[in-house]
Amino acid sequence: MDCREVQQKFIPFIDDELNIEELDAFLEHLETCQECREEYEIYYTLIMGMRYLDANETSVQFHIDPGQKLRSAADYLMKYRILHIEKLLLLVALCIGMLLIF
Repeated sequence: MDCREVQQKFIPFIDDELNIEELDAFLEHLETCQECREEYEIYYTLIMGMRYLDANETSVQFHIDPGQKLRSAADYLMKYRILHIEKLLLLVALCIGMLLIF
């Protein structure tokens, strides 16, 4: 994913609308491209600030931490990968069990 593609994914990322492949490429690019990371942080702060003002509620807690959003996404991606590996291991164990039964 190049810088232009990553920048087009800022809002879908903020809204949790990226699929696993897009999320992986997005996070990988932000780890290596300081310019996109800085632009993302500015964009995130502006978008979340505008959404807070649009909510017009004092009870809504507002946290401006674009880094936390990235960490949460990375944690989600790691858990997804672990779950995927666990599913594959379970499938392999079932196949081996079936072979031993017959």
